Amino acid sequence: MNLGTVIGSMWATQKVSSMEGMAFLVVQPLDQYRQPMGKPLIAVDPDNRAGKGETVILVESGDAMQVRKGHKMPSDATIVAIVDSLSTDGQP
Repeated sequence: MNLGTVIGSMWATQKVSSMEGMAFLVVQPLDQYRQPMGKPLIAVDPDNRAGKGETVILVESGDAMQVRKGHKMPSDATIVAIVDSLSTDGQP
C-alpha cells in the first residue's frame, strides 16, 4: 500500500464494463512524510469518494485488480481508503 494525494481527475466516455460507474483520479505518490515522490499516476476510485486534495491509500499491480471479492478489473492502481490522519515519528 502507498500514500498519495489526489491532484486531479480524468474522464473516459467509454470504459471496460467492469469499471462502469468508477472514477479515475490523478494521484501524486507521497513518501511517509507526505512529500511528493515519483510521477503522478491514474488510479481507479471504485467507490467514487476521494476528492481533489485528499490523501489516499492506494494499492498497485495485482492487488489493484481485485479490491472486491469476485470483482476483477484492469487496473494498475486502485484507491482503497481516504486518510483521516497520519502521524509519523521523526518528521523532518
